[in-house]
Amino acid sequence: MTIWRKSGNRNKVGVAVYNYRENGPHRLSLDIGDTVVILEETDEWYRGYVISDKTKSGIFPKSYIHTKETTVEISGSRETITVKELPIVTEMTLVLKEWHSIWKQIYVTQGEDLDKISEMINELVDWRRKILSHKLTNDELKALQQDITARIDYGNALLNLDLVVRDELGNVLNPEVTSVIEVHRRHCLAAERIRKETQTSIKPENECRASSFPHTFNLFVMLRNFVCKIGEDADILMNLFDAKEQKFISENFLVKWSKEGVPKDIEMLNNFRVVFTDLGTKDRLREKVFLVFQIVRIGVMDPKDADSKKQTQGIRRPFGVAAMEITDIIQGRQTCHEDQQFFIPFQQCGEKEFMENVIKKVIVAKEINHKGQGLWVSMIILPGDMKQVHEDYPHLVVTGTPVARKMGFPEVILPVNGDVRNDIYVTLMYGEFTKGPTKTTDKNVEVSMVVCNSQGDILQNVISHGCGQSMMSEYKSMIYYHEDKPKWYEIVKVAISTEEDFRGLHLKFQFKHKSSSEAKDKSERPFAMSFVKLLNEDCTTLKDCTHELIVYKIESKKAEDTKAYFDLPSCKKDLELRQGNRIQIQSGAYSISHKDYFFIESYVCSTKLTHNVDLLGLLKWREILNDTESLKLHLQQLMKTEGEEIVKFLQDLLDSLFNILMQNTNSELCEDLVFDALVYIIALISDRKYNQFRPVLDAYIESFGFTMAYNKLMFILKDYVDKANEKNPRPEEQSDQPLLRAMKSLEYIFKIIIRSRLSFSMINEGRGKEHFANTLKQLIQSISNMMMYTTDHTLLVQGAALKYISSIIAEVITVFDPLELSHLMVQFINSVPKDRLTRQKMKCVDDLIHTALFKMQDCRLVLLGPILQHTMVLMEHNEEMEDCINVMSDIMATLWAPENGPSESDLYVIMQTILRTVIQSVIGMDRNSKIVLGDIDSEGFPLHQFFGHQPPQDISYNWLNGNCVAVMMSILRQMTENHYVSYINSFTTTYDVLDFLMEIILVFRDLISRNVYPEDWVEMILLQNSVMLRALRFFASTIHEKFSNPFEQQLWNNFFHCSISFLTQDSLQLEHFSGAKREKIIAKYKDMRRETGFEIRSMWFNLGHNKINFIPAMVGPILEMTLIPETELRKATIPIFFDMMLCEFNQPVPNSNRIQGNFHEVENEMITQLDALVEGGRGDEQYMDLIFQILYHLCDGHSTMQDQGLVFVETVRRLLQRLLEYRLIMQDEIKEHRMSCIVNLLDFYHDINRKEMYIRYLHKLCDLHLECDNFTEAAHTLLLYSRLLQWSDDGLPPMLNNSKYSSSLSQRELKEKIYYDIISNLDKGKMWETGIEMCKELARMYEEELFDYKSLSTILKRQAELFDCIMNQMRPEPEYFRVGYFGRGFPSFLQNKVYIYRGKEYERLADFSARMQTLFPNAELMKTLDAPGQDIVESQKQYLQINAVSPVMELKPCFCNKPITEQILKYYRVNEVQKFTYSRRTEEGTDVSRMWLERTIMVTSYPLPGIVGWYPVTATETYGVSPLECAIETIEKTNKKLTMAIDQHRQDPALRIDPLGMLLNGVVDPAVNGGISKYKVFYNDEYLLTNGTDKDRDYVERLKQLTTEQISLLRDALLVHRRKAPETLKPFHTHMEQRFAEMCTIIEREYGIKVSERGFKSSSLKNPTFQRLGFDVAIKGITSGGLSLRRNHSMPVSADRHSEVSLTSPSALSDARRMKYKRLNYATPTKTGLPAGRSQSVWVKADKVSPSPSKLSLQSKMGNIVKRVSQVGDQFSSSGQHRNSFEQPIELNEQKTSKFYTILTEGLTTRRPPRPDSTEKRQSSRPPSNQFRPDQLLSTSSLSLTSTQSGLTLTDTSDGDFSSDEPPPLPEKHSVDYSNISADIIPAVPRKSISSANTHKNKPVPALPEDMNGAMPPVLPSKSFVPDKPPVPEKPALPPK
Repeated sequence: MTIWRKSGNRNKVGVAVYNYRENGPHRLSLDIGDTVVILEETDEWYRGYVISDKTKSGIFPKSYIHTKETTVEISGSRETITVKELPIVTEMTLVLKEWHSIWKQIYVTQGEDLDKISEMINELVDWRRKILSHKLTNDELKALQQDITARIDYGNALLNLDLVVRDELGNVLNPEVTSVIEVHRRHCLAAERIRKETQTSIKPENECRASSFPHTFNLFVMLRNFVCKIGEDADILMNLFDAKEQKFISENFLVKWSKEGVPKDIEMLNNFRVVFTDLGTKDRLREKVFLVFQIVRIGVMDPKDADSKKQTQGIRRPFGVAAMEITDIIQGRQTCHEDQQFFIPFQQCGEKEFMENVIKKVIVAKEINHKGQGLWVSMIILPGDMKQVHEDYPHLVVTGTPVARKMGFPEVILPVNGDVRNDIYVTLMYGEFTKGPTKTTDKNVEVSMVVCNSQGDILQNVISHGCGQSMMSEYKSMIYYHEDKPKWYEIVKVAISTEEDFRGLHLKFQFKHKSSSEAKDKSERPFAMSFVKLLNEDCTTLKDCTHELIVYKIESKKAEDTKAYFDLPSCKKDLELRQGNRIQIQSGAYSISHKDYFFIESYVCSTKLTHNVDLLGLLKWREILNDTESLKLHLQQLMKTEGEEIVKFLQDLLDSLFNILMQNTNSELCEDLVFDALVYIIALISDRKYNQFRPVLDAYIESFGFTMAYNKLMFILKDYVDKANEKNPRPEEQSDQPLLRAMKSLEYIFKIIIRSRLSFSMINEGRGKEHFANTLKQLIQSISNMMMYTTDHTLLVQGAALKYISSIIAEVITVFDPLELSHLMVQFINSVPKDRLTRQKMKCVDDLIHTALFKMQDCRLVLLGPILQHTMVLMEHNEEMEDCINVMSDIMATLWAPENGPSESDLYVIMQTILRTVIQSVIGMDRNSKIVLGDIDSEGFPLHQFFGHQPPQDISYNWLNGNCVAVMMSILRQMTENHYVSYINSFTTTYDVLDFLMEIILVFRDLISRNVYPEDWVEMILLQNSVMLRALRFFASTIHEKFSNPFEQQLWNNFFHCSISFLTQDSLQLEHFSGAKREKIIAKYKDMRRETGFEIRSMWFNLGHNKINFIPAMVGPILEMTLIPETELRKATIPIFFDMMLCEFNQPVPNSNRIQGNFHEVENEMITQLDALVEGGRGDEQYMDLIFQILYHLCDGHSTMQDQGLVFVETVRRLLQRLLEYRLIMQDEIKEHRMSCIVNLLDFYHDINRKEMYIRYLHKLCDLHLECDNFTEAAHTLLLYSRLLQWSDDGLPPMLNNSKYSSSLSQRELKEKIYYDIISNLDKGKMWETGIEMCKELARMYEEELFDYKSLSTILKRQAELFDCIMNQMRPEPEYFRVGYFGRGFPSFLQNKVYIYRGKEYERLADFSARMQTLFPNAELMKTLDAPGQDIVESQKQYLQINAVSPVMELKPCFCNKPITEQILKYYRVNEVQKFTYSRRTEEGTDVSRMWLERTIMVTSYPLPGIVGWYPVTATETYGVSPLECAIETIEKTNKKLTMAIDQHRQDPALRIDPLGMLLNGVVDPAVNGGISKYKVFYNDEYLLTNGTDKDRDYVERLKQLTTEQISLLRDALLVHRRKAPETLKPFHTHMEQRFAEMCTIIEREYGIKVSERGFKSSSLKNPTFQRLGFDVAIKGITSGGLSLRRNHSMPVSADRHSEVSLTSPSALSDARRMKYKRLNYATPTKTGLPAGRSQSVWVKADKVSPSPSKLSLQSKMGNIVKRVSQVGDQFSSSGQHRNSFEQPIELNEQKTSKFYTILTEGLTTRRPPRPDSTEKRQSSRPPSNQFRPDQLLSTSSLSLTSTQSGLTLTDTSDGDFSSDEPPPLPEKHSVDYSNISADIIPAVPRKSISSANTHKNKPVPALPEDMNGAMPPVLPSKSFVPDKPPVPEKPALPPK
């Protein structure tokens, strides 16, 4: 037996590492990554559940799970499991899960951010893997954590997720232990951080890099290789060059290259590294920066003589230059990595080219013909100083990597210990040296430079030509061959130790001619020299400028004295000065050369040497201590010295100043100047550029040794302060006055004072403490007194004092009583005059709060009151609100911190002093202003580039409003229950308490409805909500205690509305959040909705008899609360409704002893509110069931209210059911579903008589119809609206008002406008008849009531237009379809119901079926019309049963027994109908006598069309139709077609004859179905003997009568055809007459019917009856027969549809079984298919007759033609009657022509648009079996005449007969006897043709299908008619009965 044991607490959580799928009992399916909680375990199995779905639990294998170490905390019944891992890992896990789910949604929708999110997810996965590898150091982990949190925050912003709040370390902030103020600030910081990240992401990449580029950076360069054939050794000099200023900006980096083409140090190949350091912002702004390589060849003079040993070796000659522009790299627009290599092409120098000229040429050159020669380098920018570089890039900057320093100090000078620079950069520029009288060529000048001391000795190893190589003692320049004006421009660094005595140091330059020959060169001596001293006579260093040095000739014959030149002038300036003094310019071997010159440039970069004389004088203070004037001058000049010079000598200068201050006794002026100089230096260190020297100054003060300095400093400062108002400096001098600088330097002045005092106290054991305290107090009081001045010139000083006074507190409290200092600070603040420096004062107060003084509880009590008073006054006047709110927020943040001591007493002060002011400030907040956290658009990048649409709210967040609310919430949060009670009790009157409660509740409600915080600041919003909930609880008890008696209704009402608004706010709707977020919120705050709901419920039942005051007003809010999807909340609050009902029910009726006895107000309000709330998304089925159960139970248990209550509860349930369906369907894109739902609700509201809701949904339905262009339905909807109005001038009730008709004031005006809209919509929907009725009603009102003849004229014209439209415009006849919705899968209003649908224009059954299947894609189409079984009805699936039906016209009494034109009747056949019918066969087989039909009559709830295009079937009747009745109906149909065709041609002589010919041919020569012969059995007496009844006898007589009538009609129709047929159709007409004669013979002989006349003499056209419309014949025949005509139609749609109507009154019908008049509907057979080879069905080629060789073949082919004509004719006849009416006139005149045939010049085109391909495919997919073929049963359009007498062969020919271009052969004329046709037959004169101005062409019909034997349709002899054959769907199978 398996033993399950409880899992240990250490392994309670695991992660699935494989997918687990196994079908078995209790198995739990798992996907990779699913997190499971393990409850129990065995040796191989776990049992538990997936965290994402706790409802599913089961067992799973251990091997599939990776467990994690966990801890379990149990709190009551709640168990909290925490995984032991780094918080950042946990956060990353949750973030990845959330992002992944969103990523999948974006993937489906192909969102634009898909790739970006994928990249971020992959980054997080990689970072998570790194952390879990445990291979990172702490520093690396911290750095990575910063990157991770930044990426998470950025991703959350991109995905519109919640803002994550973090502390300084990047960990998620815990709001439970953090103050409200801190939480708010962290939100602001996070939003700003994301804004910057966003700004980086939306900028172009190069600009992002440039904007984020560090202020201080370095350029790391690695020389990989140098490819060039030199043949000698070389020096490669690397440097940075500014192309615009044409100067180098850094030291050289020197590489020694050997003649073998490799480095001299072969180990350095591909590894020469250098760091160009000290680069900064100024270097970034340089326009063009190049990395320049200078190649110097070291060897012989001429490389051609390189192998000659006699040549002088070691000569430095210019060889070439390579340069690469690195501006983009320096400016951050281009990034490089350490492995990326750049090739720099090399340009060789010419014979006489200077290196400087080659550099310029290479820099400006676009291309260099380098021939493959050049250098390969890598480079990368390294941010920070060298210390940071060594820490961050140890793999690049290894130990010993050369550093090429910038020629000058960096922008930000760092006081690096031991970094002492004493460098002098010397540039050998150019010179001129004459060749001498004896020389013929110029010299090869070589310059050698050494550094000599005062003794003339050369200093060793002080010269550097470039870093990377050792120092040298002598530098030798390059040599230019035979050049008397050489230009070198070589930079050399002279680095002299600071320990060296600089007096007498000088640079000595010697000029020597270098000979090519080594022998001659050895004999050469320097021919001249120059020198320059490094120190001037005033001990300042050589100036940074260009120096023109004097060139002294050296006479070789004289012995060279190394000291002889010391006294000679070195520069031109010295020479000019000496010449002015007439001093001898010669010494020993040195004589001046006036023709020669030599230029150098120097730049001193030293921390020990200075150019400043005054600075040097102060450093030598002892020499000038007693020289007051000099001292004064030096001190004044010091305050004009640049900062770079001062910071180099900072400590020495400070020592000098304090020595002068302490030792000078001669002048007070000097003391003041020393103080000013000290202040100047302190202010300089405060500057950002030198801010790094603050630690140096702090260290100096820390070791300060001048123990008595504090007395003098305090005295001088107090003196300055006391005299502040005495001096009135000029405005331009105010910013530079000493006192102002002193106020700005208060911090360091007091630091020096305090440190001096502490040193003195330490030495003297605390002596003078009291005196010092008094002096310090007097000094601070003097500053306070200075604040009282109101003069303008003291304004800046006072402002500076306010700004910097708080900075002295940290030092002062170490030697002064903090409590007394607090009083002094209060005095200082209070001394500021009102309305003067208000903002600065509040900033001073804010700074004071941040000091240690405010954190001391005793001192805080002293400071807090005055601070709050100042703040309150300003806030009440709405002044400096930002600073006041800052002060309050800092106070509250300080009080929250536990290390600052208890704060209860402070809160009492705050509460009593400023709480009300803060609340009123929140009320007065400007919600429209925006104080933007950061201007993200400052760089010109719009936010929508990143966010896609609009910036998120946190980007433009109003910080002031948010901070103000945070202050209020912080006060309320820190208030305890005692604070609340104390505050309420502090009000003197109840009215004050009421005023406060009303105020705070309204504030809460406003904050809830219009939150000041962005939606993604979830933590801030939840914290605010928790504070408000706690406060509302206190306020609830106060309201109940103090305002129940007397009752304050408004206060209670505000409380209820505020609480419900709180409960229903979006931020508390947990069901909208993810599972992890929901659990986190509940863990911190619980479900605040439930707690609020319980409080509301308690307060409601505390109302007692006052409840009636809130009925029905509170129904809506309480309903909104109960709709929250929280079960316990619903259960607790739903009973409130019953209490409301009971309260209203038992309410006494005024002035009587009875109660009201109903709850109509509650009922009406609840229905109204439910409609609005559920439509808005509230409520669900659980709520519907819960409210029904609870209220039903309560009502059922109540004796008096039971009946009404239960009815109401049921009404609510029904309403909720419909509203929930409506809400669900309204989200659907399919508008038909939405219409159905609206109609469903309309019916409901109509049933319960809720007019206002009824009207509301009427407008919705009308708008929806207009969107879909359903103009007819929109008009009927408006008609319902109009019926609610009267033709009166009464005002409009509110419920009848509509924004669309806002100008209407009375019911008459509104109804009139609605009528005009109805008429317009009816016109668009072609429902002109209904529009006419509306026009008549308006006309009657204008004529009889308003006497508005102008409007009457207008409406009558409109009415006339509608009449004209009826007669002249064509409108398609819609078809109707029956749809059965079976199964429970449909919405409840459709389930198991049958509807009749009105089809769209030209929509057939196949199209309609496809549309319905689109509406219900999951529905299954039923194949039969049988009633569905119980399994289908109760199934959860969807089943559709669709078939076509025929409308049954209810003939209007006014039309009975009257000739009505087809245009009028066509409308009533398919409109205003409520009955519909369809038929289907009950038996299969070919026996006509047994073919019974089952006919179904259906009645809809309303006539169609109506407010929708479909209505449910309310009644159904089914009965059988006998075969004999079917035969009667078929022949009646044919007779009506003939009658109508004859009448059409009589009315319209211009009508085409083709349709009539086709119709006739189909009757006299039927090609399919046998025609009348099919019913031959009914004419036989045997039929009556076997099946006959009295009724059957009547039917047979009626059938014979109709047959006789048909013969007469055929005769008349043939006469019309003969008169109008052109010559081309004469043979065809002759053939039809022959077939008619044969038909008459057969009918007489075989059917026993006497045919009165077979010729055309006694045509019925002469009958007076035919002088009227052809319908009179039909009326006679139908009436005399006493038979009703029924429409017959089958399930599948036909290719065309025909409907006929009996014009007999319904009372005349004799069949009692049908009870009512029935309408007939017939279907033309559908086309089942044509051979693939046929391209046309009619083929005629004019003017070509091909005679036949034999009579028999001619007849055979003619028979085929006639057969085809017969089929096409039937096609035309079936369509022409139904679709064309009387549209084109035709003359009934005989056309005399000699042509045998003519061309049909008018092509037949379809009016109906081509049917979609999908129709044919859909229909063809249905089985053709078991189908009722109406063409077999009902059609009498064909009669089979198989008599051999005709001599015609009715068999089809092959397609090959018509394959050529020639027309088919026509038959020869037959010897047919036409003698029976009287020559005197004159065609009847037709009436005047009725034709509209806008006539239409006849509409062609689809080609007929094949008959049962596969015969093909014939071809008409006309080439012009080649219609496009629209696809005809195959009929669906009808199941066997």
